Amino acid sequence: MPEVQLTHTLRVPADPAAEALGELLTAIAHQEGPWRGFALHVGLGDLHLPDVGYVAVPITLTAERHSEAPRAFEISFVSANLPAAFPAFKGTIGVDEGGLGESKLQLRGAYELPMQIFGRLLDAAFTPGVAQRSLENFVDEIGAAVEARVNQREAEFIRYRFYARAPR
Repeated sequence: MPEVQLTHTLRVPADPAAEALGELLTAIAHQEGPWRGFALHVGLGDLHLPDVGYVAVPITLTAERHSEAPRAFEISFVSANLPAAFPAFKGTIGVDEGGLGESKLQLRGAYELPMQIFGRLLDAAFTPGVAQRSLENFVDEIGAAVEARVNQREAEFIRYRFYARAPR
């Protein structure tokens, strides 16, 4: 099982980022709102084809808060359609402290290639790095969504505080 350790820098503090991460993972797991049909994706260029689009594989995700790390979640996901044909992932995703006003989104775990020996051969010969690339895209997309959610909350809080205290 190939191991994965990916990091994405977030330009928001760790505590609100972890709260937003938990909400996003729950929304993906329950297929709620804009997260309905969430999919891992890779560009066609990653498949050694003309880079004019991408391939998306909808996933079924499970997530629960990590028992020992307050800002981490244990996750696993498989393809929503035909899970025996695509890699399955199991690991943790969480937020660690970063620099001033920053944090780091960390994904650690391993993915299992499908179809045993044939799957390993296919991965090595025809699609090297595609599973890894789809996980990099996953971390980038989740990171951008976490930042957006935290920034939106801060803007709403500032707007509320500004208008609630404005002299009349």
